[in-house]
Amino acid sequence: MKKTYIVGVREVHVRHYSVEAENEEDAKALVNQRAPGVVDLEFEEYSHELKPDTWSVEEQSEKIQKPAEEDAS
Repeated sequence: MKKTYIVGVREVHVRHYSVEAENEEDAKALVNQRAPGVVDLEFEEYSHELKPDTWSVEEQSEKIQKPAEEDAS
């Protein structure tokens, strides 16, 4: 008998910040420190997935319905 599993796929996202700096390296350093002038633009974008050996897997104890199945009931 098949079981249902929840698989946690690890993803990498890129978060964007604005900062005034002397040059690119200074900008990176200021953002790394989250210096007072750093502004979180609250914008992030998908970059990539990590390899499957980093993913988590656990057996699902209850059945979760897909949204399409919920609408049909």
